[in-house]
Amino acid sequence: MDKTKILKAVLAELEEELRRQLKGQETAAEGATHAEAKAETKWDTCGLEQSYLARGLAKQFEKLAKGFEDLRSFRPSDFTGKPIGVGALVETEMDGYTDLFFMLECGGGTEVNVDGREITVITPESPVGAALIKKQQGETYSFRAGMEGNILSVA
Repeated sequence: MDKTKILKAVLAELEEELRRQLKGQETAAEGATHAEAKAETKWDTCGLEQSYLARGLAKQFEKLAKGFEDLRSFRPSDFTGKPIGVGALVETEMDGYTDLFFMLECGGGTEVNVDGREITVITPESPVGAALIKKQQGETYSFRAGMEGNILSVA
C-alpha cells in the first residue's frame, strides 16, 4: 500500500481538524469578550471560563498546526524487515480482527480510508503505539492486561 497516498489522506483530515479547531477557538474567544459574559457578581465566572477555554483551544491548535507542518515534509521510509518506528504501516490481528495502523508523530486517532482499507494513525505515545514500537513482523504484542495481538506485516 502506498504510504505517500495514506499520508496525503491523513494531511487532508488534519487540515479539516485544524479548521474545526480554529472555529471553536474563535467562538470561545468571542464568548469571553461578549457583553453578556461580563461578570455581574463576584461569583459569575462565565467570561473567565470562556477565556480559559479559548486559551486551551489555542494551545491545542498550535500543537496540531506544528505537527501538521512537520508531516507535510515527512517522507516515510520502508520498514520491511525492520523494527516498527515512525512511518511504519503495521497490520495486526487481535481476537480475529485485523487493523491497519500508520505510526506518525502527530494525528493519533485519525482514521482514513485508502484503497478500501481503513487506516488508523497511532503515535509512539499511544497505548497501541507503545506496544508496537520496536517490534517486528511475526511478533506478538499486548497493551492491556490479558489482551494479545499478532503483528502480521510491517511496511
